[in-house]
Amino acid sequence: MDAATLSANFEARERAANELRALTDEFAGKDMNAEARAKESALLDSIADYDGRVKRGVDALKATESVQSLMAGLKGTASVGGKREAQDKLTAAAEQLRSLELGETATFAPEKRAVVDTKTGKDVIPRTLFGQLLAEAVERSTVMRNGASLLTTSGGEPIDFTVVTGRASASIVGENSNIPESTPATVQRSMGAFKYAYASVVSTEFVQDQALDLVGFLVGDAGPALGHGMGEHFLAGTGSGQPKGILNAAPAAAASWQVGAKDNTVSDALIDLFYELPSSYRTNAVYVVSDKTAAIMRKLKDANGQYLWQSALTAGAPDTFNGKSVATDVAVPDDKVLFADLSKYRVRLAGPLRVERSVDAKFLTDQIVYRFVQRADGLLVDERSAKVLTVTPKA
Repeated sequence: MDAATLSANFEARERAANELRALTDEFAGKDMNAEARAKESALLDSIADYDGRVKRGVDALKATESVQSLMAGLKGTASVGGKREAQDKLTAAAEQLRSLELGETATFAPEKRAVVDTKTGKDVIPRTLFGQLLAEAVERSTVMRNGASLLTTSGGEPIDFTVVTGRASASIVGENSNIPESTPATVQRSMGAFKYAYASVVSTEFVQDQALDLVGFLVGDAGPALGHGMGEHFLAGTGSGQPKGILNAAPAAAASWQVGAKDNTVSDALIDLFYELPSSYRTNAVYVVSDKTAAIMRKLKDANGQYLWQSALTAGAPDTFNGKSVATDVAVPDDKVLFADLSKYRVRLAGPLRVERSVDAKFLTDQIVYRFVQRADGLLVDERSAKVLTVTPKA
């Protein structure tokens, strides 16, 4: 989607939002008739559709800008040196990427200036490739995109963390009296490294003829694949053979609602969920829900008939509910609502990202396979920072 189409979609969304606002004002403080409710539902659906189009358009433009930025870095436009030197760097990087032999591995990590060929010791891929791949992965992970803390380690050895489950408190002490001890309630948990891998298949002609397109393709193909795999587990992983996602690590909320409950009951439950987090965590907390739950939340109103859901006024900004950002993810079950400060979820990237190339795996079809391997894990390090509301079945 180009910028003009994105702008047109955003303007259409604004027109629908203004029409919905006028309808809400018309029936403020009184019940809508059947015709008005039908119009309201149609406008809400239309706004949701435009929101989706705008988000996809913004994501597409970001991806394009990322690849263009990478290309500029490869060409040397941001560094000192002549055009000849920049072109030599580009040619060398693209040639080495195309010619990795069986058994050779290109590894790259954020702390390195360049990727090093483990056999020759020569630079293989500029570090911007790691940055772009990571950016693409983060964009596809709801937990990482909304503030999870990122930890990089050189290896994947288990790391023990002290996880906070309850807080300490001070008390009034009389003169010359003993000061009572109070420490946070904690447990010891370990973070390891699970291997996430993805193989990208391209034709030999594509690799030989399209050096720049190859780099852009690898950025746009492997990043999202790794991000989707990790992101699902960081959110809903069981902890058995995969990371323990925040949905399964966070304590259960006292608030709940039953399927089919009245709107005011649902909105009250969501507001109760908000106040179950200590105030120090509410500032950065977000709601994370399924699309079905978001559709329910979008239609909730306060006592004055005003929507508790507020669509973003700026393209790419998050929608809010009761003033807090809302993120949606297909990995969230329809019966769960997460409200959490996601900065308290720790994501570990263990070791460098490995890139390997094979011309044998797809020998008969004359295709080349690029294999990407990244080890990672995730852990909620402060259980006070998150609560999960469960929607109960109808009695």
